[in-house]
Amino acid sequence: MMEEKTICLILNYNDYRTTIEMVNRIKDYKTLDQVLVVDNYSTDHSFEQLKQKFGLNKKVILIQTDNNGGYGFGNNFGVKFAKEKLKAKYVLLSNPDVSFSESMVEKLVSYMKKTDAAVVSARQRVNSRLIENPGWKIPTAWEWVLIESRLHKYAAKKYYYPKKYFEQSVSQVECVRGANFLLDATKFLNVGGYDERMFLYGEETLLGYKLKKEHYKSYVLNDVYYDHAVSSSITKSIPSVIKQIEITHNSKLVFFKYYLKINPIYLYFCKKIFNIMIYRKKRRLNNSK
Repeated sequence: MMEEKTICLILNYNDYRTTIEMVNRIKDYKTLDQVLVVDNYSTDHSFEQLKQKFGLNKKVILIQTDNNGGYGFGNNFGVKFAKEKLKAKYVLLSNPDVSFSESMVEKLVSYMKKTDAAVVSARQRVNSRLIENPGWKIPTAWEWVLIESRLHKYAAKKYYYPKKYFEQSVSQVECVRGANFLLDATKFLNVGGYDERMFLYGEETLLGYKLKKEHYKSYVLNDVYYDHAVSSSITKSIPSVIKQIEITHNSKLVFFKYYLKINPIYLYFCKKIFNIMIYRKKRRLNNSK
């Protein structure tokens, strides 16, 4: 019987110091057969720095994309390499600004092996505080617009599961947080992985949509945890808050147009609302200076 290999995939972009720290924490975990670092065509000599640090370590594999096509592009590239070249069955996708124990990996892999899951996630903590909504439902276009507005409480009632839903040991969800989760490489690639038209943000919701469409299941283990440094890597690469919001809105419009297939008038209306949100955010930022 073929070995069911588990690898951890870390996507790096212009943040080799954080990536090196993470690899040093996990490279000796026995539960991980290998650690795959994908440099997403960094411009700060990240690949050279990583190669200098781990080039002789047989457990750490370093590869680089030939352009920076965004978060989804880099992770798709890595998962394909992990499955085809490393013969991995399970891939732990993790941001470099995440910390997790070997016990977390063991529990995610164990649950994956005994179920038909496509995705299994742990609970996220930020500054030792457990984050609510570890999973959510696939939103309508209107809900995904309103979740950023002053009417977010209305949208949240349909968008998020009730708090008590996560009081059990395991919860089946439609979408999980993208900072750290275990995936079945075959199922991930069967649905086409991430949509590379989404450069950044919103990928986990679209992935949840694609998995659900193929009747694949996603779970959250509520008694298992990892710690996240609140997207510190992304902030280093895209320091502009306005730019981050614009990228988020573009990702949502991709989902609306190509997957929810909303009509052109509705899509135009959503774009206008997003533009108003950006305008108001710019005003608030200028007034705070």
